Formats: sequence, C-alpha cells, structure tokens
Amino acid sequence: MRYALNPQDARASESSPRITETGAYTGTFTKALSVKSNAGTVGIEFEFEDGTTKATADFLTIYTHKADGTPVFGNKVISALMTCLKLREFSDTVGTVDIWDSVQKKKVPQQASIYPDLMNKPIGVVLQAEEYFTSSGEPRMRMVLAGFFEASTRLMATEILDKKATPQQLDRLLASLQPIRRPKQQPTQQAPAPDTSTEDIPF
Repeated sequence: MRYALNPQDARASESSPRITETGAYTGTFTKALSVKSNAGTVGIEFEFEDGTTKATADFLTIYTHKADGTPVFGNKVISALMTCLKLREFSDTVGTVDIWDSVQKKKVPQQASIYPDLMNKPIGVVLQAEEYFTSSGEPRMRMVLAGFFEASTRLMATEILDKKATPQQLDRLLASLQPIRRPKQQPTQQAPAPDTSTEDIPF
C-alpha cells in the first residue's frame, strides 16, 4: 500500500480536543461504565463526544446508590437521562471499553461492566466547568454533568413528561450556571478524587 502525507491528519493525530467551557452540547456517550467508589457507592462513569466538534469530556460520574443499596440523588438524575433517551429500563453487561491504566499512563481496552443502552445514542448534555483541588492542594479543572436534554428537541425530562412542545427549561438552566464553578475555599485536608465521593453528584 502506498501512503501520502496529509498535514491535517498529522496535526489531528497529536491533538485531542477537549470540552472546557460550560454549556449545552449535543452528541453521544461513547462510554457508560459501572463504577464503585472506595466507600462502596456505585454509579456510572460517562465519556461524552460532541457530535459536531468531536471534542470530548470524560470521567463524568453520577453516583446512584450507597453501598447498602440506598438510592442517592444521582439515581433521580439517571431517571432524567432515561427520559431524554426514551428508555424505560436498562441494565449492565460485560463489554470491552477503553479504561485509563495508571501503570501504562494511557487508556487501554479492558473488559468491564458497561451500559450499552446509554451509549452511541443522540443525547444533549449540560456540562459545568468546575475547579477542584488535588490531594496536594493544587487547583485543577474538570467538567461535570449538570443536566440532560433530548437531542432532537432540546426538551428536558420534565418537559417531555409533561408533553411540552417548546423547550424553555434548558435556557433557564444555562442562565443559572457560572462560567466556572469554584469551591468557596481551598480545602485544608486531602481532597477526594473527582470520581470517588458522593459529594461529586453534580446537582
């Protein structure tokens, strides 16, 4: 096979566009992975890809149940997602997804418990840029899920359930968000990792 240099492809191979701004995005979840915190709280970790720019946001985690099975607020958030995807139920299955390997310092294909019904379907998400602190006290930025809407109509869950025809709730939500949500003060103790505490539920 003969290959020809494509400068644009060369540039693209070295760049990984990331979503870094608070706002509404339409695309798909390329990963919906079952996760468990150190405390035993379970939830779903998402990776989102914008349908137009192909920019991504990952480690978007919603915790749904405590270790003893008690639902937390994130479980209601998942019901909102199900409404926007028109799903009455879904369950996990074993599949192969790219997961970050701390030893190899990159994502590698691994067998894991995933939710295929949530993946590769058009969905609208509201992402909030948020500042947090590492365990050493250094400030970092991450994106967190702040809401969902139906990709084709921009209707949010309540509007879909109420059979509304005109979306209004999404604009109100966006108007209420800060460009960057910042903690009130730097923690004096070790901060939790972004996806290992029920305090990370994004509402």
